[in-house]
Amino acid sequence: MIDRIPDVLVVGGGLIGCSIAYALACEGAKVTVVERAGIGAEASSAAAGILAPRAHATEGALFPFAMASHARYPAWIAAIREETPLDVEYIRSGVLHVAITDAEGRLLRERADRLRADGHDVTWLEPFDVLSHEPALNARIRGGMFDVDAYHVNPSRLTQAVAQAAARHGVHFVLGGEVQGIGGSAGRATAVRTATGAISGDHIVLATGAWMATAGDWLGMAIPIAPARGQILALSAMPSPIQTIIWGEAAYLLPRFDGSIVLGATVEHVGFDRRLTASGINWLLEQIPALCPVLRNATFLRAWTGFRPMAPDELPIIGRAPGWDNVTIATGHHRNGITLAPITAELVARLVLHEESDQLIEPFRPARFLPPT
Repeated sequence: MIDRIPDVLVVGGGLIGCSIAYALACEGAKVTVVERAGIGAEASSAAAGILAPRAHATEGALFPFAMASHARYPAWIAAIREETPLDVEYIRSGVLHVAITDAEGRLLRERADRLRADGHDVTWLEPFDVLSHEPALNARIRGGMFDVDAYHVNPSRLTQAVAQAAARHGVHFVLGGEVQGIGGSAGRATAVRTATGAISGDHIVLATGAWMATAGDWLGMAIPIAPARGQILALSAMPSPIQTIIWGEAAYLLPRFDGSIVLGATVEHVGFDRRLTASGINWLLEQIPALCPVLRNATFLRAWTGFRPMAPDELPIIGRAPGWDNVTIATGHHRNGITLAPITAELVARLVLHEESDQLIEPFRPARFLPPT
């Protein structure tokens, strides 16, 4: 247990950084968020906002971590709503994970059986039942797994709401303050350096998303995070042909509160190339006939890109920076940043304020990338 509550600097103003700041401030810490652009300016505003871990966070140690975060969402959203009137569009819509081929159907049914055996409330639907649930889907779909306990949010609004809630608890935001390095010595940080001067603090949390490799240079260690570009587009069809999140092996469809339908997403390893490309948009459009053919006649609204922070093993990197007494890393959430925000914030706050490391984040320790000794 530490002797006193530290002053904490959180570098990064996306949903992960803002959520950590909010959690720390709720426990009485004095917190400053340093963000080079604006709140939620990068991956947090580009994400679709699907909260369906049984569909998209099913691998290894990530699954219990995601399910723990999913369980915290209702209370977390309720607490945020107490702080700000901003509607984050937290909607329970369910998710229907569909199989296009017989081979996909066999694997998906086996997954549904395993989940049910472990106590999860998912339902296997035969092709007729899939089409009874969502008549506009491709008639060739070979079955689906329905999870009623799936939600979606407006990720940009959620990030803004969490930032507002944090500010109400005294968090100070320094926007346009690009961090250029860390001050300190002997494995103990004392400040972050910006173009306009140093900002001091007792503990530093680095949550800079896809840009985290640069922070590794500050720490003298490799943080193997690379940007994974995602191209996403939105369509409009009146009325919407689907009511449920549709999750396929290659792409997803998300019916939003505003009537649009989000179709995503590519995963491209092209560095920080922010362009929308003809090949990326074409790939997305080619997914429509396999999932929901009537959307071929939908109105094209817009398209955008975002950079997901991706580690080599596609797992988060969360924990104390090796060799540093008071630097904590929280990055690498890849396609699950919105889902994992509540649990990441809670456990990072516990680590910073109480020096307690939960078993849930042990598989995500930054030290796993150190060379063997």
